[in-house]
Amino acid sequence: MTFHRCPPTPALRALLGTAVLAHMPLSAAMEVTTTAALLAQAIASYPVCAFWHISGICFWLFCTPFGCDIKASTRFSHFAPELVVSTYHDVATHPWPEIGVPLAAATSGTLGALLGKTLSDSAGTRSRADRTDKNRRFRDADAIGHPATHIGPCLTAVSPFVPYFMSTLDALVWRSYLPAELLFPASWIPGMREVGLWPANTWGNVYPRIGEVVQQHEVKGAAVLSQRIADFVTRPGQPHVYAYVSSGALAVRGNQLVWDPPPATEMNPMGGLWQMNVAIPTNCLVFGLNDTASPLSYGDAMTTNSGSYAFTLWRPYACCGIRGVFIGDIQFGLW
Repeated sequence: MTFHRCPPTPALRALLGTAVLAHMPLSAAMEVTTTAALLAQAIASYPVCAFWHISGICFWLFCTPFGCDIKASTRFSHFAPELVVSTYHDVATHPWPEIGVPLAAATSGTLGALLGKTLSDSAGTRSRADRTDKNRRFRDADAIGHPATHIGPCLTAVSPFVPYFMSTLDALVWRSYLPAELLFPASWIPGMREVGLWPANTWGNVYPRIGEVVQQHEVKGAAVLSQRIADFVTRPGQPHVYAYVSSGALAVRGNQLVWDPPPATEMNPMGGLWQMNVAIPTNCLVFGLNDTASPLSYGDAMTTNSGSYAFTLWRPYACCGIRGVFIGDIQFGLW
């Protein structure tokens, strides 16, 4: 018997993309979110965003002094809310203040030590009438473990409330004082890594993965910055200060064998779905979808006064309960 895992097909990607676009309710705009609101939003969105399903069977060799048996366990698959990625003008306007503000305050001394008081005091850019570079924006940012990351049956690689990235600790690269991101070809080649379909429709470039973005629409700019952060925190050995979020591994957590998701990738549902928390709570979608045919584009009527936004990154997991020594699995689900 041959055991294998099938990669997501184009049909699956199209199905996921269509499904998430069909569920984007709008509500009143807000400037901040809370832990309770994040929990409530994740629970309410789970039927739409998680795509929970039975995806296969795992087989195990279970031995005792009296002999060995082949046992089976059900394989489950679902998206899980992993990270809350926030972009903000300054610490005082953090969109998840009860967690983000204390963490940012705790690291402010590190930023000052790295850059000195003058440079570290520079906040994000604002769009003013007298500016000639209104499309260029800088934001500080962080990625923190979602409080509902263990909402599904599979144990994820993320712990709630743990900071996996804080731009204050990564100031040298995030603020472009150390040009490490320019070593990547995608930082120089237009269209190589784009949030969108370049050149007809793009929200912005993934590389260089720094805190400055050129985007007239600040909500799309926040989305591009969030995609950049997800890109490097789900890959090891990147030139940033961050805690790596396990990706593409076969891991044992608790009494489960867990297939971790692939690294976050733009324009691919299996590379992660995004859910806005601030300013407009929505369900899940892929950043960069073409909205040029509509009179309304993504982010319209979603801007905040503070210029701060928060998104949840949902990523696809699969798992089986451990019942012995793993032999293999048969997959018949979406992933």
